[in-house]
Amino acid sequence: MTDFHYFEQPSDTSSGSLNPVFELLDYPIVMGGADDIVLTGPTPDRPLVDGREVTDPRLIRALSKPDELDRAEVLDRSAKFAGVLRAMGITGSEGERILIAEDVPPISRALSILGAIRIGLSIDVRSEPAADDSTTDSTTVFVHPIEAPPVESGRASVKAIRSRFEGVGIAIAGETANLDQAMRDSRVEPTEVVALTPDQALIHTDEKSLDARSSLEWLTREILAEA
Repeated sequence: MTDFHYFEQPSDTSSGSLNPVFELLDYPIVMGGADDIVLTGPTPDRPLVDGREVTDPRLIRALSKPDELDRAEVLDRSAKFAGVLRAMGITGSEGERILIAEDVPPISRALSILGAIRIGLSIDVRSEPAADDSTTDSTTVFVHPIEAPPVESGRASVKAIRSRFEGVGIAIAGETANLDQAMRDSRVEPTEVVALTPDQALIHTDEKSLDARSSLEWLTREILAEA
C-alpha cells in the first residue's frame, strides 16, 4: 500500500492532507475488508467473555487461543480510544504526545497507537523517550498497566463489546483513569479520522522520526502486520 487517498489533493499551493490510519482501517472497510483479521494477540492468561473472567475449566481450555481482531473491531476500539483522549482534553495539537509502557499488552498498545494517530497525536516509541519539557506548553499522555479487575458489563440483551484495555490505565497531568471503564462509557463517542499534513511529525523511533506520510510503512510493519 503506497498510494494515499488524500482528503485534500496536493497542489502548487498546498501539500494536501491525509491520514495513515484511514489507509489501514477506514478505506479498506469501505472496500469490503471489515471482516479481515488484521491484529493478533497472544493467548490470554485469563480468558474473558463479555468482560467477565472465565472460571469454568472447560471454557478456559476452549477459549485459550490467540486473540484475533478483525478490521471492524480494530477501527471501533481505536476510534473509541481516540474519543477517550478527546474527552480528556487531548486534541493532537503541537506539544502533545503519548507514551506507552513496555508492559502494556500488545493489543492495547496497538489500539492506543492507532487511536492516537487517528487524531494526529505524536507518539514516542523510543527506548528512552525524550524528557517532558516543563518550560513549554507540553502534555504527555501515559498509557500503562494498573491494578483493576475487569469492569462488569452488567445484564444486557445484546453481546457486550470488550474494551480490549482490561487492566490498562491512562494518565494525564497526574490524573489516572481506568481505560477499561472509560472505553465502556456510552457518553464517550468514537472519533472520526483527522486530516493531517503529510509532513506532520507523528512517530518518534530510535532510528528516526516519521511524518504522516512515511509512518504508513511503519504502522503496516509494526502494528498491523496481519493486514
